[in-house]
Amino acid sequence: MGKTKTTAKKLPVYTDERGREYFFDNAKFLLILLVVLAHAIAPMKSDHDSAKAIWTLINSFHMSCFIFMSGFFAKSYIKKDGEVKLQRLFTYIMYYLFAQAGVMIFKFFILGDKDVGLTVLVPLPALWYLMCMVMWYTVLPYAAKLKPVVVLVGAVLLGLLVGYDTKAGGMLSVCRAVTHFPFFMLGYYFKKEWIFKYRNKWTQIISVLVIVAYFAIAYFFYDHIATRMLECSYNYYNAKLKHFTAFPVMWVNRFIFYVNAVILCAAFLMLVPRIKTFFTRFGARTLQVYIIHRLIYFCETEYNWFKLPFFDKYGIPKMMIIAVALTFILSLKPFEIPFKLIAKIKIDPLLKSASDVHKKDKKKSV
Repeated sequence: MGKTKTTAKKLPVYTDERGREYFFDNAKFLLILLVVLAHAIAPMKSDHDSAKAIWTLINSFHMSCFIFMSGFFAKSYIKKDGEVKLQRLFTYIMYYLFAQAGVMIFKFFILGDKDVGLTVLVPLPALWYLMCMVMWYTVLPYAAKLKPVVVLVGAVLLGLLVGYDTKAGGMLSVCRAVTHFPFFMLGYYFKKEWIFKYRNKWTQIISVLVIVAYFAIAYFFYDHIATRMLECSYNYYNAKLKHFTAFPVMWVNRFIFYVNAVILCAAFLMLVPRIKTFFTRFGARTLQVYIIHRLIYFCETEYNWFKLPFFDKYGIPKMMIIAVALTFILSLKPFEIPFKLIAKIKIDPLLKSASDVHKKDKKKSV
């Protein structure tokens, strides 16, 4: 009798040898790619309807989803005994201070912006995310003690109400911090099994159709969309609302943003690959791309690179290719070096010094 060959089906691998999920690194890289892409084509919106639609679609969910991911990884910030890992909060503070100083120096000396002021409490463009991370990590230990439903409902209500506050502007990025806080906490409470449980070919097909539908709406009905609401930095009075402009119902505009962002985030996450890809390894280096690419964006808008003859024909596809290439380049290890050096600054010596000073003062008082 002939031997029958049986081949065991090779199961897909979803984690590396350390247990790190490929899915999350894939999602983070794709999201930072969308961030770079949105900034790259933003100056071209006035001349291209497709740029308007792409920018609107991306800005409807990309930072919300990025912040959702940040909240998911914030789970380990609070230890089992209730203590917090102060080093993580301190590192974000250091990231913010160094980035703020770096952008100010770049704008003053490279771009010749003599009006850039020396400020700490008002984040420069793009650095609002770091400021918000500091604020969210500060609040998280207290919010985590409450019931999730109370936190999420309260966060959404605050997000709706802050739009009425004309003073919640650039200072500490209060408007963006409050508006995006529901996504941070949603990520904090989220369990990865939830999305994998409902992930199949049908939900992925539906996700593609949802994204295409939103793109079509953005393309054909762009003039009916209050795009400033997508940036979450404007109050209702200067957001140039197109609908629900009466005082009692202005909040509906932000509520629509919340609903759209959740739907698009879910659709996006349904489509993110779970297995290792050629870009998975870059997912751990998104912060460096987020900060450094903004300097290039400043140059693009300052020197009108998007108006070069090179972009006269097929300008949008060319700019998209450049954005993809730039994302990969800035994800390389050499650009990670300054961020690793900043992360090595430890808070323990500072806490020890402060404790020693307190003990000396106490002895003197005795």
